[in-house]
Amino acid sequence: MKDNLRPGIYAQIEISGYHGGGRGGIALLLPGGALSADRFESYGQASEMLSGSPTALRCLDLMFGGGAGSVCLVTAPDMSAALGELSGFGGIKAIVSGFVQLDDLTLLRDFAHQSAEDSRACVAIAGIGNPQAAIHFANTLCSGRMVLSCPAVTPKDGGQAKAIYGACALAAAVACLSNPTQNFNGMDFSTLGEVNKLSEDEIQALLAAGVCVFEGVAGRVELIRGLTTDSPTQAGGGSLRALNTVLIVDYVVGGVRETLRQKLRGRGRATIEGIRDQVAVELADKKDEGVIASFETPRCRVDKGDPGVCLVEISFEVAHLLSQIRLTAFVRV
Repeated sequence: MKDNLRPGIYAQIEISGYHGGGRGGIALLLPGGALSADRFESYGQASEMLSGSPTALRCLDLMFGGGAGSVCLVTAPDMSAALGELSGFGGIKAIVSGFVQLDDLTLLRDFAHQSAEDSRACVAIAGIGNPQAAIHFANTLCSGRMVLSCPAVTPKDGGQAKAIYGACALAAAVACLSNPTQNFNGMDFSTLGEVNKLSEDEIQALLAAGVCVFEGVAGRVELIRGLTTDSPTQAGGGSLRALNTVLIVDYVVGGVRETLRQKLRGRGRATIEGIRDQVAVELADKKDEGVIASFETPRCRVDKGDPGVCLVEISFEVAHLLSQIRLTAFVRV
Protein backbone atom coordinates (compact mmCIF):
# COMPACT_ATOMS: atom_id res chain seq x y z
CA MET A 1 0.00 0.00 0.00
CA LYS A 2 1.32 3.47 -0.91
CA ASP A 3 2.31 5.64 2.07
CA ASN A 4 0.06 8.65 2.62
CA LEU A 5 0.58 11.20 5.41
CA ARG A 6 -2.91 12.70 5.16
CA PRO A 7 -5.45 11.71 7.84
CA GLY A 8 -8.00 9.22 6.60
CA ILE A 9 -8.95 5.58 6.27
CA TYR A 10 -7.03 3.54 3.72
CA ALA A 11 -7.57 0.02 2.54
CA GLN A 12 -5.90 -2.51 0.30
CA ILE A 13 -8.05 -5.14 -1.36
CA GLU A 14 -6.71 -8.27 -2.99
CA ILE A 15 -9.17 -10.33 -4.99
CA SER A 16 -8.29 -13.95 -5.64
CA GLY A 17 -10.49 -16.16 -7.74
CA TYR A 18 -11.20 -19.86 -7.84
CA HIS A 19 -8.27 -22.19 -8.50
CA GLY A 20 -5.36 -19.91 -7.79
CA GLY A 21 -6.71 -16.73 -9.27
CA GLY A 22 -7.97 -18.29 -12.46
CA ARG A 23 -4.61 -19.72 -13.53
CA GLY A 24 -4.93 -23.38 -12.68
CA GLY A 25 -2.45 -26.10 -13.62
CA ILE A 26 -3.30 -28.89 -16.07
CA ALA A 27 -1.65 -32.27 -16.68
CA LEU A 28 -1.58 -33.85 -20.15
CA LEU A 29 -0.88 -37.59 -20.32
CA LEU A 30 0.11 -38.90 -23.75
CA PRO A 31 1.19 -42.39 -24.87
CA GLY A 32 4.78 -42.60 -26.09
CA GLY A 33 7.78 -44.88 -26.21
CA ALA A 34 9.96 -43.24 -23.58
CA LEU A 35 9.00 -41.91 -20.17
CA SER A 36 9.36 -38.13 -19.89
CA ALA A 37 7.80 -35.33 -17.87
CA ASP A 38 8.07 -31.55 -18.27
CA ARG A 39 6.25 -28.56 -16.83
CA PHE A 40 5.65 -25.65 -19.21
CA GLU A 41 4.68 -22.14 -18.19
CA SER A 42 3.81 -20.91 -21.70
CA TYR A 43 3.11 -22.18 -25.20
CA GLY A 44 6.27 -20.49 -26.47
CA GLN A 45 8.38 -22.45 -24.02
CA ALA A 46 6.72 -25.71 -25.11
CA SER A 47 7.05 -25.03 -28.84
CA GLU A 48 10.83 -24.70 -28.50
CA MET A 49 11.08 -28.19 -27.02
CA LEU A 50 8.28 -30.09 -28.82
CA SER A 51 8.73 -29.18 -32.47
CA GLY A 52 8.41 -32.84 -33.48
CA SER A 53 5.17 -33.47 -31.56
CA PRO A 54 2.31 -31.80 -33.47
CA THR A 55 -0.54 -33.35 -31.43
CA ALA A 56 1.09 -32.40 -28.13
CA LEU A 57 1.65 -28.86 -29.37
CA ARG A 58 -1.98 -28.54 -30.51
CA CYS A 59 -3.14 -29.74 -27.09
CA LEU A 60 -0.87 -27.30 -25.28
CA ASP A 61 -1.98 -24.46 -27.54
CA LEU A 62 -5.61 -25.15 -26.62
CA MET A 63 -4.78 -25.29 -22.91
CA PHE A 64 -2.72 -22.11 -22.78
CA GLY A 65 -5.16 -20.42 -25.15
CA GLY A 66 -7.92 -21.27 -22.67
CA GLY A 67 -6.00 -19.61 -19.83
CA ALA A 68 -3.97 -22.41 -18.21
CA GLY A 69 -1.24 -21.14 -15.91
CA SER A 70 0.98 -24.17 -16.49
CA VAL A 71 0.83 -27.57 -18.18
CA CYS A 72 2.62 -30.72 -17.06
CA LEU A 73 3.20 -32.93 -20.08
CA VAL A 74 3.83 -36.59 -19.25
CA THR A 75 4.69 -39.03 -22.03
CA ALA A 76 4.79 -42.69 -21.05
CA PRO A 77 4.45 -46.19 -22.52
CA ASP A 78 1.41 -46.94 -20.34
CA MET A 79 -1.01 -45.29 -17.94
CA SER A 80 0.58 -46.74 -14.80
CA ALA A 81 3.93 -45.20 -15.66
CA ALA A 82 2.30 -41.88 -16.55
CA LEU A 83 0.43 -41.67 -13.24
CA GLY A 84 3.57 -42.60 -11.32
CA GLU A 85 5.38 -39.69 -12.94
CA LEU A 86 2.43 -37.33 -12.42
CA SER A 87 2.47 -37.97 -8.66
CA GLY A 88 5.54 -35.76 -8.40
CA PHE A 89 3.72 -32.65 -9.64
CA GLY A 90 1.51 -30.37 -7.55
CA GLY A 91 -1.09 -27.72 -8.32
CA ILE A 92 -2.94 -29.85 -10.87
CA LYS A 93 -6.67 -29.05 -11.20
CA ALA A 94 -7.47 -31.05 -14.34
CA ILE A 95 -5.87 -34.08 -16.00
CA VAL A 96 -6.34 -34.77 -19.72
CA SER A 97 -5.72 -38.32 -20.86
CA GLY A 98 -4.52 -39.36 -24.30
CA PHE A 99 -4.87 -42.95 -23.09
CA VAL A 100 -8.43 -43.88 -24.00
CA GLN A 101 -8.75 -47.58 -23.26
CA LEU A 102 -11.23 -48.43 -20.53
CA ASP A 103 -8.60 -50.05 -18.30
CA ASP A 104 -6.46 -46.93 -18.56
CA LEU A 105 -9.35 -44.63 -17.70
CA THR A 106 -10.24 -46.80 -14.72
CA LEU A 107 -6.71 -46.31 -13.37
CA LEU A 108 -7.03 -42.57 -13.99
CA ARG A 109 -10.38 -42.43 -12.20
CA ASP A 110 -8.91 -44.17 -9.16
CA PHE A 111 -5.92 -41.81 -9.22
CA ALA A 112 -8.24 -38.79 -9.24
CA HIS A 113 -10.18 -40.14 -6.27
CA GLN A 114 -6.99 -40.81 -4.31
CA SER A 115 -5.69 -37.34 -5.14
CA ALA A 116 -8.87 -35.81 -3.71
CA GLU A 117 -8.41 -37.81 -0.51
CA ASP A 118 -4.82 -36.55 -0.33
CA SER A 119 -5.99 -32.90 -0.48
CA ARG A 120 -5.00 -32.55 -4.15
CA ALA A 121 -8.49 -32.41 -5.66
CA CYS A 122 -8.72 -32.59 -9.44
CA VAL A 123 -10.95 -33.90 -12.21
CA ALA A 124 -9.82 -36.23 -14.99
CA ILE A 125 -10.99 -35.66 -18.57
CA ALA A 126 -10.78 -37.84 -21.68
CA GLY A 127 -12.09 -37.26 -25.17
CA ILE A 128 -13.90 -40.20 -26.76
CA GLY A 129 -14.78 -39.72 -30.42
CA ASN A 130 -17.14 -42.65 -30.83
CA PRO A 131 -20.54 -41.97 -29.19
CA GLN A 132 -21.29 -45.60 -28.37
CA ALA A 133 -17.86 -46.08 -26.79
CA ALA A 134 -18.31 -42.87 -24.79
CA ILE A 135 -21.67 -44.09 -23.45
CA HIS A 136 -20.23 -47.49 -22.52
CA PHE A 137 -17.21 -45.93 -20.79
CA ALA A 138 -19.38 -43.47 -18.87
CA ASN A 139 -21.70 -46.19 -17.64
CA THR A 140 -18.69 -48.21 -16.48
CA LEU A 141 -16.61 -45.46 -14.86
CA CYS A 142 -19.48 -43.87 -12.88
CA SER A 143 -17.47 -41.21 -11.08
CA GLY A 144 -17.85 -37.56 -10.18
CA ARG A 145 -14.10 -37.23 -10.75
CA MET A 146 -14.20 -38.65 -14.28
CA VAL A 147 -15.35 -36.52 -17.22
CA LEU A 148 -15.74 -37.69 -20.83
CA SER A 149 -16.22 -35.43 -23.84
CA CYS A 150 -17.55 -36.25 -27.29
CA PRO A 151 -17.31 -36.00 -30.32
CA ALA A 152 -14.04 -35.13 -32.12
CA VAL A 153 -13.41 -31.42 -32.71
CA THR A 154 -10.86 -29.29 -34.56
CA PRO A 155 -8.85 -26.38 -33.18
CA LYS A 156 -9.86 -22.92 -34.37
CA ASP A 157 -7.09 -22.82 -36.96
CA GLY A 158 -8.25 -26.08 -38.54
CA GLY A 159 -6.56 -29.44 -38.94
CA GLN A 160 -7.71 -32.98 -38.23
CA ALA A 161 -10.59 -33.44 -35.79
CA LYS A 162 -9.63 -35.31 -32.62
CA ALA A 163 -11.59 -35.99 -29.45
CA ILE A 164 -8.63 -35.04 -27.23
CA TYR A 165 -8.82 -31.45 -28.46
CA GLY A 166 -12.25 -31.02 -26.90
CA ALA A 167 -10.94 -32.52 -23.66
CA CYS A 168 -8.04 -30.04 -23.65
CA ALA A 169 -10.34 -27.05 -24.16
CA LEU A 170 -12.66 -28.27 -21.42
CA ALA A 171 -9.74 -28.85 -19.03
CA ALA A 172 -8.63 -25.24 -19.52
CA ALA A 173 -12.16 -24.06 -18.67
CA VAL A 174 -12.26 -26.25 -15.56
CA ALA A 175 -8.85 -25.19 -14.28
CA CYS A 176 -9.34 -21.49 -14.96
CA LEU A 177 -12.86 -20.74 -13.76
CA SER A 178 -13.03 -17.42 -11.96
CA ASN A 179 -15.80 -18.87 -9.79
CA PRO A 180 -17.06 -22.47 -9.41
CA THR A 181 -20.64 -21.31 -9.97
CA GLN A 182 -19.82 -20.19 -13.51
CA ASN A 183 -22.22 -22.36 -15.50
CA PHE A 184 -20.79 -24.78 -18.07
CA ASN A 185 -24.15 -25.24 -19.78
CA GLY A 186 -23.96 -23.59 -23.18
CA MET A 187 -20.38 -22.42 -22.61
CA ASP A 188 -18.73 -21.04 -25.76
CA PHE A 189 -15.26 -22.36 -26.69
CA SER A 190 -13.56 -19.84 -28.94
CA THR A 191 -10.42 -22.00 -29.24
CA LEU A 192 -12.33 -24.72 -31.11
CA GLY A 193 -13.34 -24.67 -34.76
CA GLU A 194 -15.60 -27.45 -36.05
CA VAL A 195 -17.40 -30.38 -34.45
CA ASN A 196 -18.16 -33.79 -35.90
CA LYS A 197 -21.93 -33.81 -36.24
CA LEU A 198 -24.08 -36.05 -34.07
CA SER A 199 -27.72 -36.97 -34.43
CA GLU A 200 -30.15 -35.70 -31.80
CA ASP A 201 -30.70 -39.27 -30.61
CA GLU A 202 -26.95 -39.68 -30.08
CA ILE A 203 -26.76 -36.38 -28.21
CA GLN A 204 -29.62 -37.33 -25.89
CA ALA A 205 -28.07 -40.74 -25.19
CA LEU A 206 -24.68 -39.18 -24.43
CA LEU A 207 -26.17 -36.62 -22.06
CA ALA A 208 -28.17 -39.32 -20.31
CA ALA A 209 -24.94 -41.27 -19.74
CA GLY A 210 -23.17 -38.21 -18.29
CA VAL A 211 -20.97 -37.29 -21.27
CA CYS A 212 -20.06 -33.67 -22.09
CA VAL A 213 -21.20 -33.04 -25.66
CA PHE A 214 -19.83 -30.34 -27.96
CA GLU A 215 -21.93 -29.02 -30.84
CA GLY A 216 -21.65 -26.35 -33.48
CA VAL A 217 -24.02 -23.39 -33.08
CA ALA A 218 -24.00 -20.54 -35.62
CA GLY A 219 -20.32 -20.95 -36.40
CA ARG A 220 -19.32 -21.39 -32.76
CA VAL A 221 -18.54 -24.45 -30.65
CA GLU A 222 -20.60 -24.80 -27.48
CA LEU A 223 -20.71 -27.32 -24.67
CA ILE A 224 -24.31 -28.46 -24.23
CA ARG A 225 -23.96 -29.43 -20.55
CA GLY A 226 -21.14 -29.78 -18.04
CA LEU A 227 -21.46 -33.34 -16.70
CA THR A 228 -19.47 -36.02 -14.93
CA THR A 229 -19.96 -39.76 -15.32
CA ASP A 230 -21.45 -40.05 -11.82
CA SER A 231 -24.51 -42.21 -12.42
CA PRO A 232 -27.97 -41.65 -10.87
CA THR A 233 -28.73 -45.33 -11.46
CA GLN A 234 -26.03 -46.44 -9.03
CA ALA A 235 -26.86 -46.78 -5.32
CA GLY A 236 -26.13 -43.40 -3.78
CA GLY A 237 -24.93 -42.03 -7.12
CA GLY A 238 -25.91 -39.03 -9.17
CA SER A 239 -25.23 -36.33 -6.56
CA LEU A 240 -22.09 -35.27 -8.43
CA ARG A 241 -23.54 -35.57 -11.93
CA ALA A 242 -23.21 -31.81 -12.57
CA LEU A 243 -19.58 -30.79 -13.15
CA ASN A 244 -20.12 -27.53 -11.26
CA THR A 245 -21.17 -29.47 -8.16
CA VAL A 246 -17.79 -31.24 -8.00
CA LEU A 247 -15.93 -27.96 -8.42
CA ILE A 248 -18.03 -26.25 -5.74
CA VAL A 249 -17.31 -29.05 -3.26
CA ASP A 250 -13.57 -28.79 -3.98
CA TYR A 251 -13.72 -25.02 -3.61
CA VAL A 252 -15.49 -25.10 -0.23
CA VAL A 253 -13.49 -27.97 1.26
CA GLY A 254 -10.26 -26.44 -0.03
CA GLY A 255 -11.12 -23.13 1.63
CA VAL A 256 -11.84 -24.84 4.95
CA ARG A 257 -8.59 -26.79 4.73
CA GLU A 258 -6.63 -23.60 4.19
CA THR A 259 -8.36 -22.00 7.19
CA LEU A 260 -7.46 -24.98 9.36
CA ARG A 261 -3.90 -25.03 8.04
CA GLN A 262 -3.44 -21.47 9.28
CA LYS A 263 -4.49 -22.60 12.76
CA LEU A 264 -1.53 -24.99 12.88
CA ARG A 265 0.99 -22.26 12.10
CA GLY A 266 2.54 -19.48 14.12
CA ARG A 267 2.51 -18.86 17.84
CA GLY A 268 -0.28 -19.46 20.27
CA ARG A 269 -2.52 -22.36 21.11
CA ALA A 270 -5.37 -23.23 18.77
CA THR A 271 -8.52 -23.92 20.79
CA ILE A 272 -11.45 -26.09 19.84
CA GLU A 273 -13.76 -23.10 20.08
CA GLY A 274 -11.48 -20.96 17.92
CA ILE A 275 -11.24 -23.64 15.24
CA ARG A 276 -15.01 -24.08 15.20
CA ASP A 277 -15.59 -20.35 14.88
CA GLN A 278 -13.04 -19.95 12.08
CA VAL A 279 -14.58 -22.80 10.07
CA ALA A 280 -18.05 -21.29 10.60
CA VAL A 281 -16.80 -17.95 9.30
CA GLU A 282 -15.34 -19.64 6.21
CA LEU A 283 -18.62 -21.43 5.49
CA ALA A 284 -20.56 -18.20 6.00
CA ASP A 285 -18.30 -16.51 3.46
CA LYS A 286 -19.01 -19.27 0.95
CA LYS A 287 -22.75 -18.85 1.55
CA ASP A 288 -22.45 -15.10 0.98
CA GLU A 289 -20.67 -15.85 -2.32
CA GLY A 290 -23.66 -17.96 -3.37
CA VAL A 291 -21.51 -21.09 -3.59
CA ILE A 292 -23.42 -22.99 -0.90
CA ALA A 293 -27.08 -22.70 0.00
CA SER A 294 -26.82 -23.49 3.70
CA PHE A 295 -24.57 -25.08 6.33
CA GLU A 296 -24.79 -26.48 9.82
CA THR A 297 -22.68 -25.35 12.77
CA PRO A 298 -19.32 -27.15 12.51
CA ARG A 299 -18.65 -29.86 15.06
CA CYS A 300 -15.19 -29.90 16.66
CA ARG A 301 -13.85 -32.26 19.30
CA VAL A 302 -10.58 -33.70 20.53
CA ASP A 303 -9.74 -37.20 19.42
CA LYS A 304 -10.04 -39.51 22.44
CA GLY A 305 -6.99 -41.47 21.33
CA ASP A 306 -4.74 -38.46 20.74
CA PRO A 307 -5.26 -35.10 22.50
CA GLY A 308 -3.14 -33.40 19.82
CA VAL A 309 -5.71 -34.21 17.12
CA CYS A 310 -8.85 -32.14 16.53
CA LEU A 311 -11.73 -33.77 14.65
CA VAL A 312 -13.75 -31.31 12.58
CA GLU A 313 -17.03 -32.17 10.85
CA ILE A 314 -18.77 -29.85 8.40
CA SER A 315 -22.09 -30.20 6.63
CA PHE A 316 -23.29 -27.93 3.85
CA GLU A 317 -25.70 -27.86 0.92
CA VAL A 318 -24.31 -27.03 -2.50
CA ALA A 319 -26.05 -24.22 -4.38
CA HIS A 320 -27.05 -26.18 -7.47
CA LEU A 321 -27.00 -24.37 -10.79
CA LEU A 322 -30.06 -24.43 -13.03
CA SER A 323 -29.83 -26.45 -16.22
CA GLN A 324 -33.45 -26.11 -17.34
CA ILE A 325 -36.41 -23.82 -16.87
CA ARG A 326 -39.71 -25.49 -17.67
CA LEU A 327 -42.50 -23.09 -18.49
CA THR A 328 -46.12 -24.12 -18.59
CA ALA A 329 -48.59 -21.73 -20.19
CA PHE A 330 -52.36 -21.93 -19.65
CA VAL A 331 -54.10 -19.97 -22.39
CA ARG A 332 -57.81 -19.14 -22.70
CA VAL A 333 -59.13 -17.90 -26.03
